[in-house]
Amino acid sequence: MLTLSKKIRPIFVVLLALFLVNGSMLADTADARSKGGGRSFKSAPRTTSTQKASPVQQKKSGSFAKGLAGGLIGGAIGGMLFGSLFGAGGQGMGILPILLFAGLGFFLFRRFGKSRQGSGREPSGGVFSGGLGGAFGQASTQMPSPVPGSPEAVEQGLNEIRQTDRDFDSSKFLEIASDAFFQVQAGWIRRDLDSYRNLLGAQLASEYEEQFAQMREKGIINKLESIAIRKVDMVDAGSTGSEDFVTVFFVANLLDFTVDETTGDLLEGSMTHPVKFEEEWTWARPVGTNGWKLEGIKVVAG
Repeated sequence: MLTLSKKIRPIFVVLLALFLVNGSMLADTADARSKGGGRSFKSAPRTTSTQKASPVQQKKSGSFAKGLAGGLIGGAIGGMLFGSLFGAGGQGMGILPILLFAGLGFFLFRRFGKSRQGSGREPSGGVFSGGLGGAFGQASTQMPSPVPGSPEAVEQGLNEIRQTDRDFDSSKFLEIASDAFFQVQAGWIRRDLDSYRNLLGAQLASEYEEQFAQMREKGIINKLESIAIRKVDMVDAGSTGSEDFVTVFFVANLLDFTVDETTGDLLEGSMTHPVKFEEEWTWARPVGTNGWKLEGIKVVAG
């Protein structure tokens, strides 16, 4: 074992080193082209309450009844085989009580099985119409929430916003978001945060300020030219309770390349071949105000 360990150890060290080197290279490449950052938002789970027990609950109830009856039958058969229920070897009550219990178990099994057939209606009266019935047959359940990003989910989120801002116009918001998209890209090229700091939340502004400082230190400029938006869509909206938020999905094409600020030499990217990218931009504001700020950008692809 010691000899084998000594043989494997150098190979493991080499593989680990290669992994770390590759990881750092990928991280550097991503950082050089990343424009994401900031905060993310998520509204509270949106569910619909219902007073009728779900099929899953009904199935569980039926499974419990069958399990009870099956357990009685299984216990009886076990006692018959191993002579441990009421005695064995001529001692105790013998096989007769076992058969009686088996018959009782079979009766319960058939009884519960028949009760699950028919119209499937909940009992409308009697002891189980309230009290324990409210805890079992009539328990309140939660329906699944809409799929995130679906039109239904977005519309529910917009309704949350309109509870405190009934005049909120989603179409107008998309127009303003598109204008801000170009303004932020232009400020990025100039490494000039002051030109659009008023659009950004504090965390995203701080992260961009740090990235601009690194660019100046390295003496590089990230050029973004011939920008064209191919798709803009609202993919999430809602309220966290203290803040409203809206997430807009952008698909765009542009020339994305990095040059030396002194010589103008191309360092990364292409000046002639446009690239496609997809990003989600999230704006937020305190509830009851109109102070929308760009709080987060998530790079989806590109």
